[in-house]
Amino acid sequence: MSYRVNEDYFEQQIQENMTLDRFKQIVEQLRVFTLNNKSNVNLIQLIEKTIEKAKNFYDYKSIVNLYGLKILLLENRRENLEKIIKIANDMENLSKENSNQEGLALTYSYWWFIEKIKVNKVKGKSFIEKAFLLIDKSKKEDPYIVHFVHYSYAIEKWLEEHDSESVKILEDCAHYFFKGGFYRSLAQTIGLLGIIYSRMHENMKALNLSNQILANRYLFENLPLDIRGIIYYFTGWIYILNANLIMAESYFNEAYNILKPIYNNSIYFSNFLVLHSYFAIVKGLQGKTEQACVLIKEAYILLQSDFMKKHLDKNTEKQIIHNLNLVNFYNISRLGNYDPQEHQELIDEIFENCKSQYSDFMSLSEFILNSDLDSDKLQKLLEINNFSINRVKHLIEFMLGKRKLTWINQEQIALSCIATLEKRITTSKTTFIEHAYADLLIAQQLFSLKHYTKISPLLKKYNNRLHRIEVLEMRIFMEAFIQVGAYKNGDPLGPALQYMAIKKCRNYGFSRLENTLLNYMNLQQKDALKAKM
Repeated sequence: MSYRVNEDYFEQQIQENMTLDRFKQIVEQLRVFTLNNKSNVNLIQLIEKTIEKAKNFYDYKSIVNLYGLKILLLENRRENLEKIIKIANDMENLSKENSNQEGLALTYSYWWFIEKIKVNKVKGKSFIEKAFLLIDKSKKEDPYIVHFVHYSYAIEKWLEEHDSESVKILEDCAHYFFKGGFYRSLAQTIGLLGIIYSRMHENMKALNLSNQILANRYLFENLPLDIRGIIYYFTGWIYILNANLIMAESYFNEAYNILKPIYNNSIYFSNFLVLHSYFAIVKGLQGKTEQACVLIKEAYILLQSDFMKKHLDKNTEKQIIHNLNLVNFYNISRLGNYDPQEHQELIDEIFENCKSQYSDFMSLSEFILNSDLDSDKLQKLLEINNFSINRVKHLIEFMLGKRKLTWINQEQIALSCIATLEKRITTSKTTFIEHAYADLLIAQQLFSLKHYTKISPLLKKYNNRLHRIEVLEMRIFMEAFIQVGAYKNGDPLGPALQYMAIKKCRNYGFSRLENTLLNYMNLQQKDALKAKM
């Protein structure tokens, strides 16, 4: 079907005399068109006219499918729940009256969605399992319904059980949605697979899916505007999971520019708000503090708007606030006058939300190192089993070691901390930024032990790869420590280059790191004086 088919085309078609077979073709085309234009609520009137046409044909299967399209157009507004429930009842009754097993499976998928909205997890799970069994036993005459049910089932299995079976199902769905022209469904599938692949450290698979659309410029430029925006958004999201901040910023910028003028007329209004929070994290980590603050301010204004209060679901709101809290903490903790006691309310809120919300690796790592959490809270974090926390458990153990070992002398504390980081579990999928972060912490401990000559062998591998450390403050810190190691290994330019790193801190407002590096310089100078005496 042409990408340029519009409402007028369908209005004209349903007014014409046609055979039942031709009408079914129109309904299938309308399904693709509706799913790709879900933000257009005016399509409800067109669907209602098509339902009346289907009644003239006594085409009850098409009526059930058209009811399903109405639900998809209504589902992104909380105030539509009662309307959706009524339509689902009509779908169920009509499917049972006509022994339409696939239609009944489709209906149960909607009941699953309804119960999820009502936070009835057990009841919702029973509906999607019944839908899956019905499809399994059906003749599978309607491939869209088969994949719609499978997609919903995979979401349930992943969200509630993190079942790896979801991956194969979603990959099959992605292939079908792409081949069938269901590009909005494909974009949503890419987004979910991006999350799952990140847990499996298979981010390139998600990027490959995204690039299938982005590489076909004719296809991409002819997609509805909000689909283009959401594909950019999900692609940026995949990059941020892999700590590729420059690419994430580029795609987030494209998504922001597309979605900003249209978000309140799009089903992706919540994604636009989430985008603000992740975009702010990307900006903050790159040292673009003012730009991050603008995005944070915009996000809070949007959160307080009547539109968002009416339509935004609570779980999405919690994730957005958690992201904003993390980037707020990151910005605050870069300052020389940072005192965790003055920000205890913010710290406590982040701590509580770490248990259930996704946290960016870098901002979460900085929170663990700089929030001054006590041993009890660190232990509670250690006992949590979720993707974000599991990724930083070696850092939690690192900080817990510092807390537990206060009765031991400083040398033993530092050696224990180094051992914790060196023994951390790594795989071939551990990212470059994770390795660099741990090595930089080890280098700090080596400095405290005055094992200066060990610093250079540890960090020299980063000397020609500093550009890959896109977190600006971390890159400056790494530059300075590489020079510490180089100086202790005979490079006379070491101190001068360290001063350059300190100047960069001053330029970017990283006053806390500036003070830290100045303290290191003072310690080096004292050691040099002692050596001359």
